[in-house]
Amino acid sequence: MNVEELARKYYPRLWDERRIEALVAAGRLSREAAEAILREAEQA
Repeated sequence: MNVEELARKYYPRLWDERRIEALVAAGRLSREAAEAILREAEQA
């Protein structure tokens, strides 16, 4: 699994928004992917 797949699996159950933002800041997750993950969780 790559970082994006892990983020989709674990947000928001185990990871919070700060974790997603930390991955973006570290260059491990793109801003576009992070926004999509956060948006999908809001719709669920």
